[in-house]
Amino acid sequence: MSAAPLLLAGGMVADPLAGEASRRDLLIENGRIAAIAAPGAIGRPDAQRFDASDRLILPAFVNAHTHGHANLVKGVAERWTLEASLTNGPWLAGARDPETIYLSTLLGALDMLSKGCTSCFDLVYEFPRPTLEGFLAVANGYADAGMKAVLAPMVADLNLFQAVPGLMDSLPEDLHETVGRFQLANGDETIAAMEAIFAARDRLPPGISLAIAPTIPHHCSERFLMQCVDLAERHDLPIHMHIAESRLQATSARKLWGVSPVRRLADLGVLRPSFIAAHAVWLDGRDLDILAAHHCSVAQIPASNFRLGAGIAHVRPMLERGLRVGLATDGANSSDALSMLQATRLASYASRVFDAPRETWLDAAETLRLATSGGGALPGLGHSGRIETGAAADLVLFDLSHIDFMPLTDPLNQIVTAADSASITDVFADGRHVVAGRKLQTIDPTTLRERVADSVARLSASLADARALAGRLEPHVVAFADSQRDEPLPVARHLPVEGRAFA
Repeated sequence: MSAAPLLLAGGMVADPLAGEASRRDLLIENGRIAAIAAPGAIGRPDAQRFDASDRLILPAFVNAHTHGHANLVKGVAERWTLEASLTNGPWLAGARDPETIYLSTLLGALDMLSKGCTSCFDLVYEFPRPTLEGFLAVANGYADAGMKAVLAPMVADLNLFQAVPGLMDSLPEDLHETVGRFQLANGDETIAAMEAIFAARDRLPPGISLAIAPTIPHHCSERFLMQCVDLAERHDLPIHMHIAESRLQATSARKLWGVSPVRRLADLGVLRPSFIAAHAVWLDGRDLDILAAHHCSVAQIPASNFRLGAGIAHVRPMLERGLRVGLATDGANSSDALSMLQATRLASYASRVFDAPRETWLDAAETLRLATSGGGALPGLGHSGRIETGAAADLVLFDLSHIDFMPLTDPLNQIVTAADSASITDVFADGRHVVAGRKLQTIDPTTLRERVADSVARLSASLADARALAGRLEPHVVAFADSQRDEPLPVARHLPVEGRAFA
């Protein structure tokens, strides 16, 4: 039985697509926006009335790239680079039963919902390979929280030490054998595991769909990568990959293939309209031209890029080429807050660091488009993030009496520059009231505290040896990455430091 119609009456509706905010009534019926009109113009006496006169209504945020497996390691990273994070990857996502995987996903979903995000693209990682049981646990975690999600097994057949040229040789001799413990599953076994997941897609809850994520180009042998592409084609799945996230990734591609990772993927026939490039930090104009020519998309992830010191992606040239760009948080191990408001603000500010006229900076409406309809336009995400007739009723309501909006000068600008999650009062996902009066309605997060603590304690005990090994390896990996900073690249995404010419 469908819920009764709901009328959000008299709210200040902020439309990033139009770049304006105005008073409107919104009628929600069967999970969708059935009508938008001036206050008082929708004659539906059968609808439940919600007085939104003191609310600013925005399309709910769409998180274009996250990792649900990382939610139990929030706060673990301290001055980690990307390479340090990858070194710690096996214990960050290892030795987890379906209940632990479910709990990690649920925790992150509730976090995102409380901050106004109702849809995400999750690159799901299990070490050493994905499992159907773990994947279904992730799907149920999102569904139970009330979120929609695209889930992509994040896979590779080469570990960090096999993938990066020269890295293994840089390790002390006594560590050479121990890195074998980081060995991933055989590529054919991983492909078979994904086949089992995709064959069970009818077991997914409503609102959950599939994709595939061969994680990083040089972490995938050519044979394995093309097997992934074949899976994507046979099952009609988007492909989502980390592309040139760090300087070392960009230089490794050139050492291996003599070309950028984007050129390599184009030559192999991997790029297509359903391809999403995550991060895309160390790319030049030619790379962006290639992505645009293949009608690809980009997930821009500023909080993680800052947190890991990966560099600052230049978004304006992407938009100028017509690339679809969505904003994202990344996982809680590198963007701990899982806050799309934070991602929005950082994206706005990051656009100002380049030596270019202020007209190239992202303005408020444009930045909010990236965080809402921009992410919603990425393959798999169902054109969400819009307030228009027929669209899913995914909405976030801000309290106009909150100090963030005093005085109310420019609603769109103040969401970007002033608002934080404390001013969010209500969130609707497919018309379902999942946050009401600042309280989550699907699951009480206070009931999770003890379960989370117990789960983290068990993981800490079972993964102590793997974490200790990563701790031994980490300084050597980071030192190797630092030693490669002088390798030439056509772009600079770090500011130079006096006395040393960092690229």
